[in-house]
Parts: sequence; C-alpha cells; structure tokens
Amino acid sequence: MQWSYPQNPSKRTRWIRSLREAGERPDASSLPELLLEHEIGPTGRVCHSATVFLINRECPWTCVMCDLWKNTSPGSMPAGHATEQLGKALERLDRETSTRLHQIKIYNSGSFFDSGAIRPAEYKAIARLLSRFERVIVECHPRLINERVTMFKGLLPCELEVAMGLEIACDRTLGLMNKRFTLADYTQASKFLHEADIRQRAFIMVQPPFVTPENARNLCLQSVQYAFQSGASCISLIPTRAQNTAMHVLQSEGLFSKPSIRCLEQCFRDALELKQGRVFADLWDLEHFNQCKSCSEKRSIRLSRMNDLQVVLPEITCNNCLCLR
Repeated sequence: MQWSYPQNPSKRTRWIRSLREAGERPDASSLPELLLEHEIGPTGRVCHSATVFLINRECPWTCVMCDLWKNTSPGSMPAGHATEQLGKALERLDRETSTRLHQIKIYNSGSFFDSGAIRPAEYKAIARLLSRFERVIVECHPRLINERVTMFKGLLPCELEVAMGLEIACDRTLGLMNKRFTLADYTQASKFLHEADIRQRAFIMVQPPFVTPENARNLCLQSVQYAFQSGASCISLIPTRAQNTAMHVLQSEGLFSKPSIRCLEQCFRDALELKQGRVFADLWDLEHFNQCKSCSEKRSIRLSRMNDLQVVLPEITCNNCLCLR
C-alpha cells in the first residue's frame, strides 16, 4: 500500500496543515487555562505545582501528531501579552487555592524561548512575577535552546528547568514525525543546559506513529536511556493519542496504532527500574487506552501511585478485558 503521507518535509508540513479541522482559535482576549497538580521533586519531596497554559503564536514547526495548534493564535500576540496573561493567571491562583505552590510550569503550546511567542523584552517582568516559586519549568524545542535561556535564568531568583520533547531516540522516526530536529540537535541542547546548570526534563512518547506495537517497548526504553544519558533528571512518558485528522489518516494506513494500557504499564515499569531519575506516566484521558469497566480504575490508581512513590507496584490482573492478551 502506498502512503499518502509525503516524504518531503516541506510537502509533509503542507499536507498536515491541509487536514486541520476547522474551528475557533484563541485571540488576545482569551484567558490562559490553569491546572493544579503535584509531583515528586528532585529531592524526593512532594511538590505542589501549578501549570499555566499561555496563549501565544503557533509553533513554527508542524509535528504530525500535534493538536496543540488549536490552543494558539495564528499570529503573534501584542507586546506585553504574555506578562499580562501570566499576571491574570497568578491572580486567579491566589483566589482559588490556599495550598503553598512550590513550582510552576509555563507551557505555551510551543516554545518559551521562541522570540515570536514570548518576547525577550518581557523576561524581566515575567521573572518578577515568578519570584514566589522555588522552581520554574518551561517547554522548548531543542533547536531554540540558546543564549535566551541563560538570559532568562539570570533574571530568575529561583531554579529554572527546561522541558524538551525528545519523543523517541530515532532520527528516522523523528524525521517522519516532522519534528525538525535530530538527536545531534537534542544532544547539543542538552549539553548547553548542563553547562548552564539548568535542569532538564524530557517528554517521550509511548508508541508514536511509525513505530509498531512489537517495537514500541524496546524503543521507549532506549529513548528513556538516551534522555537520561543526555542529562535529563526527569522524564514524562506520554501515550500517543490520535487527536487530529493527520493521525487518523496514518492510523487508517497502518502507520499508527494506539498504544495499549499494557504497553504504557510496561514502558513505565522499564523506565522506573533504571533508577536513573524521576519518571512520570501521563495519565490524562487514560480511559481512552483502556475502557474495561473491571480494571480501568484500578490501573489508573496503580499508575498514579507509581507516579507518587516512584516504585513499581504489583501488576493488576483482569480476566474481563483484552489488555493483557
């Protein structure tokens, strides 16, 4: 069967964008989303955390699996908009939570150090707003790790951590996913962060497109090992979801299949057993991967506790579903 998916990167980008679903996108009047959560911090202490989803311009890259563009503006926001959004989000946090927050994640459906999204002229004002936290975590594409990172770090009175989407330690698959970076780019970015004394976390996908179920577990473990060897101190495992039309086409052509809950469990176990750093399984929309009424909740609770304890717990057995077959 011949793929409809283009092999040329520029044609691939146009193909992905041509399949985007119609719908309203946020504008300058839209307010950022907030999420309260907790995770085990670098010292083993429970860190209460807030995540602010800023609204910025669309990411300049076009990954085939990405649906984050739905939360972005087609063009750049006005000067000062990121600072204004963050200020409003922090005011809302003050009103809605009495829990002391140790860290904050600022995610903007793209890269914090994309100067077309968050202008360097705003770094000082943003850093001032963040002075109450012990740690600030931002996301960034490996090819945008440069002097802007150290500029922002120098303005913060607290620790900075940068999250990068490694996704998979395979150049061929990264290319097919339209990630627009290589493992050499990732290694260079990791080295830059290490030399600047900046913590790094990595996002790794469980069974991304162009990876067969038979190879998913081994490739995930190899990717986790690569991220740790590159200097990551924290890894998030994200089961791959088909959240856009491009992914649905890949699925119909046999180029993507949704990972099973069993696959996520095995990958999480493998990563934890390395004992090289913190590992978290992304549990958002977990029922999408296991709809068995007999074991779905038990599996979710187990994975959540493993996130909190950072140890492998006894497996859940179930005779009423296909997740183990």
